[in-house]
Amino acid sequence: MFNMKNTRLAFDLVTISHTVFILPLILSGYLFISKKFIIADFLLIIIASFGARNLGFIFNRYIDLKIDKNNPRTKDRPLPSGKISKNFLIFFSFISLALFLIPSLILCKSTIYLIPIPLVLFFIYPFLKRFTFMCHYFLGLVLSLSPLAGYYAFQCSTTGIFELLSLSFFTLFWVGGFDILYALQDYDFDTKNKIFSIPANFGKRKAILISFISFMSAIFALCLYQVSVFDRTFIGQLVILVILLNFIAQIYFSNKGNFDFFKYNSYVGFLILLLTISDIFNI
Repeated sequence: MFNMKNTRLAFDLVTISHTVFILPLILSGYLFISKKFIIADFLLIIIASFGARNLGFIFNRYIDLKIDKNNPRTKDRPLPSGKISKNFLIFFSFISLALFLIPSLILCKSTIYLIPIPLVLFFIYPFLKRFTFMCHYFLGLVLSLSPLAGYYAFQCSTTGIFELLSLSFFTLFWVGGFDILYALQDYDFDTKNKIFSIPANFGKRKAILISFISFMSAIFALCLYQVSVFDRTFIGQLVILVILLNFIAQIYFSNKGNFDFFKYNSYVGFLILLLTISDIFNI
């Protein structure tokens, strides 16, 4: 079933680059508490992250199948275009669940009690756009668990985890703000089909303003993350400046109707990892 063509379609289905998007935040949470590199743990975290993000995308793609078929921007994706069958999707789901579950349990057996939390949130998220424009921030909430998951993977305990909440708040507002801008691409479709999003509910200009406020809230949380927990290194401060400029650029180009820059948003996660490494090891 997993020949070269199906493998490529599977990667297209789950947008493999989005795993890279959030993985550095998980590793940041891990390094925050471990203060050291353990190669075996890193490999297990990478595999588990890949499996978890696959499941999130599979839920999203399947639940939104009807919407995606009617949306000109998404109708050519593997599932709505019929390139991938539902049987293949089920098979790929079980593979992804195993990739998520097994490494997580190797890292920490007590994760068995926590694993249902992201799975339930993954399942809930796709339905929210049918009921509330707050779906953007729910996505941010789901991904804000990433640094906490990395912390727990090493500690196997929530003791001291509240010190990491500032990074989780950064993730919440960063992802929420970005997803609002992303939804601008579907403004006409969402408005016509009564899909709930902040652009469809408040208009493009207000949506961009709300996104800007979200980004500034994310920067505040990121400054709090560095100032309250770590030594303030020059590299860390430079990283925050680069992320701020990235956010300003996103607002500027979105206001111009140019969305080509979105792919560079994935670099933000790596910048957070760089900030964490810099401040932990005082580089």
